[in-house]
Amino acid sequence: MKKSRHRSMAMMWIIILGLFAFLIFSKRFSVNVVLSGSMEPALKTGGIVVADKGKREPDKGDVITYQLGDMNIAHRVVGKSNSGYITKGDANDSKDPILVEPEQITGTVVLCIPFLGYAVAFIQQKAVFCLLAFMFIQELILLGIHWKGEHRKGCVRKI
Repeated sequence: MKKSRHRSMAMMWIIILGLFAFLIFSKRFSVNVVLSGSMEPALKTGGIVVADKGKREPDKGDVITYQLGDMNIAHRVVGKSNSGYITKGDANDSKDPILVEPEQITGTVVLCIPFLGYAVAFIQQKAVFCLLAFMFIQELILLGIHWKGEHRKGCVRKI
């Protein structure tokens, strides 16, 4: 019972990490950390937003990510004009002062995971990432040794 639960937990974590790696390294999606409260309560500070880079022509009400200088911003489209999109943070009192041009749009938000951005920012530190990678590899090796030992016990014949 305990062994199958550990295997299930290990498989669950492998699937979660695989899905997260797919989203990060996929060319179709971009992953960004929410750094301000301008979109609360829809997007919590410290959360992660996943944007579909294939959807660059948003409708009114869509939350988009767009490039402004060297920053990525996620705000809601509240209107459209001939030269661009009018955006506004949900928590802001007024619309954004600058129109977002279609070339600035990097995608439309399809998923938000609250508070995971804090963990991502922590893991992005080289020392922490290396330590976690080492621990994960060590765990896989130990699982492999345990699995091999279990299979070896079943192969021994009594004479």
